[in-house]
Amino acid sequence: MARQEEQPKTPRDLRRQAREVADSLAIAFILAMIIRHYVLEVFKIPTKSMEPTLLGDPWSGDKILVNKFAYDFRDPRRWEIAVFKYPQDTAKNYIKRVIGLPGETVLVRYGDVYINGAIARKPWRVQESLWRLTPHSRSPEADPKPWRVTFPDGSQQQSADAEFTLDCTGGAGAEAELRYMPRILAYEAPANRPPTRPLPTDVTDDIMVEFHLIPREQAGALSVEIPIVFPESQDESRASVLDFWEVKLPLDRPELAPEVWRDGTLLAAGTPCRLPKGKATLVQVCNVDLTFLVRVDGAEVVRKEYEPSDRMNQSASFANEAHVLLRLDQAHVTIRDPGVYVDVHYTDNPRAFAVRKPYQLGGDEFFVLGDNSANSNDSRAWEKVPRSYLVGEAFLILWPLGRMKLVR
Repeated sequence: MARQEEQPKTPRDLRRQAREVADSLAIAFILAMIIRHYVLEVFKIPTKSMEPTLLGDPWSGDKILVNKFAYDFRDPRRWEIAVFKYPQDTAKNYIKRVIGLPGETVLVRYGDVYINGAIARKPWRVQESLWRLTPHSRSPEADPKPWRVTFPDGSQQQSADAEFTLDCTGGAGAEAELRYMPRILAYEAPANRPPTRPLPTDVTDDIMVEFHLIPREQAGALSVEIPIVFPESQDESRASVLDFWEVKLPLDRPELAPEVWRDGTLLAAGTPCRLPKGKATLVQVCNVDLTFLVRVDGAEVVRKEYEPSDRMNQSASFANEAHVLLRLDQAHVTIRDPGVYVDVHYTDNPRAFAVRKPYQLGGDEFFVLGDNSANSNDSRAWEKVPRSYLVGEAFLILWPLGRMKLVR
């Protein structure tokens, strides 16, 4: 059969086709406006108030996708990141983390948040996004060197290495240790920060020590020690020990149960786990929000909530700081990429913030805080966010592509 030739299009056909394209574009535009207004919208993060969770810059800040439909059917949940109209200028949109819910009493004190008189503990998926690496612990250029190594023969060396192999299998009493030397501060100013805008010098005991452990022999034990002290001075020898935590990892067996000791008393035995010989396994030891956690290879093996010790309760100040020490006893291991992290520390400077006593939220009000507490204008200054000011839930970082992930 001969192929039928296409007839040339008439002006009427071209006009009809143009109308169809215009109709399609108009419908697409209307749908886009409806989606933008009621369902989804892209926002750019212009400030650093939510770092490290969201990176902010007036030109190159994270671009996030906000679900404007979320709060039509439910209230924000605690620890969720929400966009809302700034209570002091509703023409501006702000983004913060929801902390206090309607009807609750909120207190910001000693770096932590208290809800109805009890400390507010963060779920791990949130906590994981809030850890801030101290600038010394993984910096080859650090001066002075952050880690002090004590070898089995008693000799010492300051180091900024990313890997330490220590062998103290030479008999009974053979020990080695790796100690983190810098003072652990909640916030440390970058080198280019103007002296007219100093950061608070709060010390902190909400920390995580993280490292990859490679047992070279099935022998001995590794202990992670975290003394919590009242820093009478920067000289550690003059600090008063208020609490003493120790995690013991026996390495002389294929399967082990980590033990958590407090002031020389066994407090908790963890879930059995494995530290295979010759294989790098991630170990995380955390003291945060009055909770002691041990995680091995991404799995939580110990979780122990606690109350402050009597010495901490009797302390005249809650300006507590932690130290970090990894101690080896008759073991042969490689410790790779050791790092010290700090939790968000909610500052409560009375000259900057109005909320230093318990604040009662109304039945339709929320209390919000920035993750970068030392550089955030939030509910500590202007208190509540009415429900009618809520815009939506931030749920996805869209740009840059290398940071695309769900917002936690």
